[in-house]
Amino acid sequence: MKIINKSSWLYRVLVIALFFIAIQVPPVAVQLANHYSANEVIVAAFVALFLGLMLAIIWLASHTYQEYNQLGKPAGIKLRWIIGGFLVIILGTDILSVLNKVIYHQTETANNAALGNLLGHNQLVTIAFMFSAIVLSPIAEEFIFRGSLTNMFFKVTNIWPKVFLSGLVFSAGHMSTNPVSFLIYAFMGMTLAYVYLQTRDIRNSMAIHMLNNLIAMFVLFTQIS
Repeated sequence: MKIINKSSWLYRVLVIALFFIAIQVPPVAVQLANHYSANEVIVAAFVALFLGLMLAIIWLASHTYQEYNQLGKPAGIKLRWIIGGFLVIILGTDILSVLNKVIYHQTETANNAALGNLLGHNQLVTIAFMFSAIVLSPIAEEFIFRGSLTNMFFKVTNIWPKVFLSGLVFSAGHMSTNPVSFLIYAFMGMTLAYVYLQTRDIRNSMAIHMLNNLIAMFVLFTQIS
């Protein structure tokens, strides 16, 4: 049986598809932990499973990123790009959120609503999930949707196709119930991809992603407190 070549288009699509599916799995462990919230032993086991899955995804995604990296050695942390990218995301998503509220009468995206439902049922689960959302998820998603995806497709000089592809696939991985909510995550993904490709260091997009999720988690936590 012939093994698919790692440089083939089909292989790269399959790898991204598997990562796309894999990143959706860990939250299931959180849901199960919340379901058995009265049993601390079961909760601890599911929390450990959740964190273990996230770390495994990060490890695999980082190796895939390193294997396909087109940009060479990281160019270093660029503070002005981090601040600028963060402000662009805040401004853009705020404008789109207003449109979402005006057109579709949604005060928050379905994705944020789903995340909020995972918080507040059990203290250990809430702490672990918030830590993952602020630290682990940005690392995993940047390695997948920026580090791996943008390097696997299109030539290194074709920045804009990489940016749009990253944003669209990233948004598809988040719950969207209408075109505007889809654009919210697509805009965020494209901004992160642009920062990564321009600074040539994935740590910059990771930092922006962490800052964004920190604010999102703070807002969600205040709603359940």
